[in-house]
Order: sequence, then structure tokens, then C-alpha cells
Amino acid sequence: MPTNLENTIRGTNQNLLEQIPIEKIFKPKGFYKEIILDFLTVASALYFSYSARDFLETGAITGLALGVFPILIFSSLEVILLKSLSRRFFVLVLEAIALLSFFYDYQIAYLAAAGGFFLLFSIWGEILSRSEVISSIEVRFVKSTSPLLKKTVTALALLVIILYIPQWNDKNVFISERSFGSIFIWSTGFVHNLYPEINFNSTVDDLAKGVVMYEITGTHPYEDLPDVAKSALSNQLVIQTSEQLKKFLGGGVRGDEKISDVFYKIVVDSLGKWKEQFGPWFIAAWAAIVFLMARSFGVLFWWFSVYISFLIYQILVAVNFIAIRGETTTKESVVFP
Repeated sequence: MPTNLENTIRGTNQNLLEQIPIEKIFKPKGFYKEIILDFLTVASALYFSYSARDFLETGAITGLALGVFPILIFSSLEVILLKSLSRRFFVLVLEAIALLSFFYDYQIAYLAAAGGFFLLFSIWGEILSRSEVISSIEVRFVKSTSPLLKKTVTALALLVIILYIPQWNDKNVFISERSFGSIFIWSTGFVHNLYPEINFNSTVDDLAKGVVMYEITGTHPYEDLPDVAKSALSNQLVIQTSEQLKKFLGGGVRGDEKISDVFYKIVVDSLGKWKEQFGPWFIAAWAAIVFLMARSFGVLFWWFSVYISFLIYQILVAVNFIAIRGETTTKESVVFP
């Protein structure tokens, strides 16, 4: 006959087993949260693929710029929250597939090169960031995620440039006229913000007029003249400036042509001549130049992304979606006996 003590022990063991849900035995803490984070990371790569294809076809540079931030933000959270490097590698493979999904009609060689470079630089950045996380006593979010974000920006720049090359081969231009126009307007917008009178998103004659009005407005000799004399003088100066501008831009330029179209023709003509002269070597050199330009702009994306990610990280901690816990570890070291 079992004693009362044995019955008590058996009853206690049975109650303890019944109190532990089976899913908690096989699923660690944060299991579903990690799945959500993985899904959002892959989805952000899919969105970047769409925005990159849209940029190549329509020149939508704003969409491309906005498409960079989600993948950088979720990648930075992954390197902090996911402990398994093998799982992270699997997610990176899914990211590479998602990044190439909207370029399914490209040749396999371009897709393999773009995906390969993305994985190479992403894994490189992942290892550097994880080394920083492991070696740090406290969570230093910005310093830990910076290596990964820098390498990811480089990987995305390479991916877009490699996927540009088929357009060069097919259309004999490295980028489309619409894409060039979007980049030109976006880059010259800074000048327009500083000097509102000068607008590069205009015709040659309008640009000449803007330059003239910027130079003479507020000057005493001009302001002291009657309105009729002001109009005659400004018109004369606009004609002279327009002719000088046309001469500077090259022969055959009309006053009603848009500045972006004129610069596009100049760039295309120059690239065509260099391509005929140097052949494949020019394509490689031009790709390297564009990469350096894209990488320079990528520094801005990295800078904004790392602090946006840090802000999101702090919000997640504040709402208890994630938590910071201290832990003790045993570490080996080599010393003299």
C-alpha cells in the first residue's frame, strides 16, 4: 500500500505536469515574435524589389529611397534579437530571393551575381555585428548594428547597379531618360531651396531668366530705373545669358528644351563615345563610378536608418514587446600558470 507521503509526491508531480502547457515545452519565449520579425524582414526585401524595379522603369527615386529604410530597420532588429546565426542565414537567403522576385524575367547570370553579392556583404556585416554584440557587456544598439547596416547599404547598391546593366545592353543607355530626370530634379532641388529664383526643373530660357533676376534684383542701379527700363534691361540680359548658356551646353540646344533633357543628351552622347572607344572596359569603369556615387548617398540612408532603428528599439522596450535582461556567462581565458 502506498503511504500518504508517496501519494502526496505522486499528486504533486502530476499536478506540476498538468500545469505546464505543452507548447511551452517545445516553443521558447518569443517564438511567435521572432516569426513576425522574420516575416517583416522578408516583406521589406520584397518591397525594395518592387521599388527598385519601379525605379528602373519609371525613375521613381522617391519610392526607391523609401524602400531602403524598412529592410535596414528590420535587419538591425534581427541582429540584436535573433541568437541563431543559422536561422539568420536562412532569413538572408529568403531576403535575397525576395529582392530578386520582381526581376524574374532577367537572365540568370545577372540574378545570380546580384543575389550572390547581397548574401556575401550581408553575411559579412552580420558576422561583424554579432561579434560586437557578443563582446559587449551591455546592449550598445547603434555600435552593434552599424557594421550590418553599412554592409547592407553596399549590398543593395551593388544589387541595383548589376540589375541596371541589362538596360544598358538593350537600350544603349545606362539609365533611362525618366530615371535620369528624376535624379537630376531631386539633386538640383537642394540648389532651388537655397536660391528659389533659380529652378533647374525648367527650360533653358527660364533658367537664364532666373539667373538674371537673381543677380540684378535688389541692386541699386537696377532698382532705381523706371519699370519700362527695368523690363527692357532684364529682357536684354536674359537673351544674352540664354545665348551664353546654349553655347556652354553645346550646339543645337533650343531655348524651350528642359535642362534635364539637355544634360541627359550630353551624358548619353559622351557615354556612347566612350563606350565605342573603350568597349567592355568602359562599362566596368562606369559601373564602378555609379557604385561609388550610390554608396556615397547610401551613407545618408545608413545614418538615418540607424537612428530610426534605435528609436523603434526603444519603443519596443517601452511597450514590453522586448526586454533587456542581465545574464552571467562563463568564459575561458589563456594565462601563464
